[in-house]
Amino acid sequence: MNKMRTAVIGLGVMGRQHLRIYKEMEGVELIAVHDMNEAFAHKIGEEYGVNVVTDAEQLFAMEELDAVSICTSDEHHYALAKLACQYGKHVLMEKPLATDISQAADIMRLVREAGIKMMVGHTLRWDPRYYRAYEAVRSGGIGEPLHLFARRLNSYANGKRIQGRTSVLKFLGVHDIDAIEWVTGDRIVEVYTVEVNNRLQEYATSDASLSTLKFASGAVGLYECGWVLPDHYSEIDAKLDIVGTEGVVNLHVLDQNIKVHTGTRLEYPDTAYGVELYGQMSGIMREELSSFVQAVRTGTELPIAVEEAYRAVYIADCMERSAREGQPITIGSTSL
Repeated sequence: MNKMRTAVIGLGVMGRQHLRIYKEMEGVELIAVHDMNEAFAHKIGEEYGVNVVTDAEQLFAMEELDAVSICTSDEHHYALAKLACQYGKHVLMEKPLATDISQAADIMRLVREAGIKMMVGHTLRWDPRYYRAYEAVRSGGIGEPLHLFARRLNSYANGKRIQGRTSVLKFLGVHDIDAIEWVTGDRIVEVYTVEVNNRLQEYATSDASLSTLKFASGAVGLYECGWVLPDHYSEIDAKLDIVGTEGVVNLHVLDQNIKVHTGTRLEYPDTAYGVELYGQMSGIMREELSSFVQAVRTGTELPIAVEEAYRAVYIADCMERSAREGQPITIGSTSL
């Protein structure tokens, strides 16, 4: 394939990042965009010189189209994934695969039957900090992992923005669930979760959760996930500590190694995910999209399989079930 011809569906923050990166990337031709807000879609289309398709199915039916980035709200993933499979288009989908476990399982089945490539954007797979942790653990550098602690906390503004359309574990937790198993090479076999409900009660969603983890190897862990950090604090506070028989890995994402005080608050500018350098986008998002483009153009294997994305949703679902039932939940087989 000389050029991958692609489209972006959903032109929110993530969708516009995909759009810009594709426009700047060699070997890619961005041929269409779609958004439920047609007026906004036309505004963005005009800004980037890209054709606007007002009907999602008509976009997938375009014969010249090779692949699609699905960057919509989570609740639309299932319907759009089905269209991608129906029309044989490769997909890069923002996480999670789906918020409903049965829909996630159905997407996995349809992808296999259609023979398309589907990559879910679990960005920690492209984060150099997590990749270094992966190398340190998988190489045996810290010996056998014994116990770990992971955290992903987001701002209250973000939790409020979502308005209960999904849960904190499906929105944030899937990142770390996948990363923990990927970094350690181990499998979570049991979870026990408790939740706190306070600031986001009006949206019928929990503020935060704590989950104990048991692994197939006998290791144990604790995972903290929430989205009610005070607005004057950092937008994100993420952590991964792994203690092994011969060493330790400590990873902390908080201040990005730069602090800027504006006179009203202390800010921590992004230095990793989407950074503009000399007029071009760089960072984790560009690397993620580059991996997808390479896999589609050359037929190489994706860095994360759809089955792994499904497993992250499945374990998050088990955590939510544990919180509802007040008891540990065994993680069964995810082979469907």
